[in-house]
Amino acid sequence: YLDTINRTLLDFDFEPSCSITLESSPHIYGCLVCGKFFRGKGKQTPAYTHSVEEGHCVYVHLTKGTFWCLPDGYEIDKTEPSLQDIR
Repeated sequence: YLDTINRTLLDFDFEPSCSITLESSPHIYGCLVCGKFFRGKGKQTPAYTHSVEEGHCVYVHLTKGTFWCLPDGYEIDKTEPSLQDIR
C-alpha cells in the first residue's frame, strides 16, 4: 500500500478537522493517498468508511505522527524508510 501515497496532495498546514463531520479532535487521520482528513479509525468512522469506499489504505494520525493501514487497523512501523519524509 505504501506505493499509493501521493506526496503532491499532502498539506498538513490546515487545521486538523474531519472533512466529513468537520469535527476537530485529537483523533484526526490524514489520508496519504488523497490528502483529506478524517475522524477515527474504528468501524463506523469517516476514516474507516473512506478506506473501504475509496480503497485508500495509508493514514497518518495528525497528533501522534503514527502511520496506520486501514481498514485492517494495524500500525505501520514508523521506521519504515519510505515514510521518513512525511512528518
